Amino acid sequence: MDPYKYLNIRFNPDGSLTRNGAARLLPPAPAGEPVDRDGRARRIVHSNDAPLNDANGTTVRLFVPSGPGDSGRLPLVLYFHGGGYVLFRAASEPFHNTCTALAATIPAVVASVDYRLAPEHRLPAAFEDAADAVRWVRSYAAGSPGCRPLFLMGSHAGASIAFRAALAAVDEGVELRGLILNQPHHGGVKRTAAEESSVDDRVLPLPANDLLWELALPLGADRDHEYCNPETMLAGVEAARLRRLPPCLVLGRMKDPPRDRQRTLVEALQKAGVTVEAKLDGAGYHAMELFKEDRAAEFIAQVTDFVRRHAGAGSDVHAGRSRL
Repeated sequence: MDPYKYLNIRFNPDGSLTRNGAARLLPPAPAGEPVDRDGRARRIVHSNDAPLNDANGTTVRLFVPSGPGDSGRLPLVLYFHGGGYVLFRAASEPFHNTCTALAATIPAVVASVDYRLAPEHRLPAAFEDAADAVRWVRSYAAGSPGCRPLFLMGSHAGASIAFRAALAAVDEGVELRGLILNQPHHGGVKRTAAEESSVDDRVLPLPANDLLWELALPLGADRDHEYCNPETMLAGVEAARLRRLPPCLVLGRMKDPPRDRQRTLVEALQKAGVTVEAKLDGAGYHAMELFKEDRAAEFIAQVTDFVRRHAGAGSDVHAGRSRL
């Protein structure tokens, strides 16, 4: 197969990418979008874009719910979308809708980071933008009444960004209540069994997966680079640093090509003493919650349950860190 044709992209002589199959970009809805919640009272979710780093052209899309019982201190979820570091934006319809649903259902304020994409901005650009977002979220929370329980979350490649953002947060003394990694996207030079069987995968076929990494990684790097291979990445992180991470929820799907790498990540975190809730046996394929309503409902319910259980955790869980 031609992975460029499959992904509907074209590599240009100047190193940029033409993304012909990009999802529709939705404008923010400052007046609010009504969200039905399983027949219960509707919530209105207001969204606006805020600058993150003017020099890099990055922004944050804020989703703020309003409805019965939302007058108190809502959790704040810092979110990173998926797309192999190459595709999609915070405004892309699937991820805008996901954040709207999360804001309405948990309920929570959701801040979705519109980070720089590769190959125009190869890794570690997205990770640097994540560190900017951690600093931004501290300033945002400082201007909000009360202390907001803070969660970091990412889907697919965004889960790997969220993981690095969490390390940046604990290094800066920011208290996190939880880290949510939805189908983290990793790879490596030596194929896993799941990768070998994914040549004709219906969502993330192996040639397309390889191309995404080729476009995202620094020039000359292979898939054993720390930005791709979880074993290489974790080898560079001290166990004591990992132990400072908050409770983690790791979600996976039984037919997701990176599923073996996800197990490697979970096992390493557990070995380091991190509290991990691993639900890696979800039905279906990569990113299926973006395409199927039943899978989306299941995903939203899993995240909602985790955030609600950990939002009330006392500050003594991670003593010595600043409160947001």
